[in-house]
Amino acid sequence: MDLQLKDKVIVITGGAKGIGAAITRTGVDEGTIPVIVDRDQQALQQIEKELKAKHKQALCIAAELSKPEECRRVVTEAHRQLGRIDALVNNAGVNDKIGLEEGSPEKY
Repeated sequence: MDLQLKDKVIVITGGAKGIGAAITRTGVDEGTIPVIVDRDQQALQQIEKELKAKHKQALCIAAELSKPEECRRVVTEAHRQLGRIDALVNNAGVNDKIGLEEGSPEKY
């Protein structure tokens, strides 16, 4: 399958395990450069090791995304190391029934 994602920099929150890791792996198979964000440092190290063994590029960032300053740090670091962000897969967290248009950092 070609989703035309080759060389796209995609931030994947909660991307080190579970559904997020599956999204990360699928993206890598499609040629993306994932920015894998997760609060679980051990899971980040594991997926980074897995991708490096396949000679795949990835940026892993440990962050607690419930803190706005951590979100800013992730964006800054991705821009610093990769020069851009093409897309976001906002996978981390729980469904609290607050839409993005109605939310604020405090509500999340």
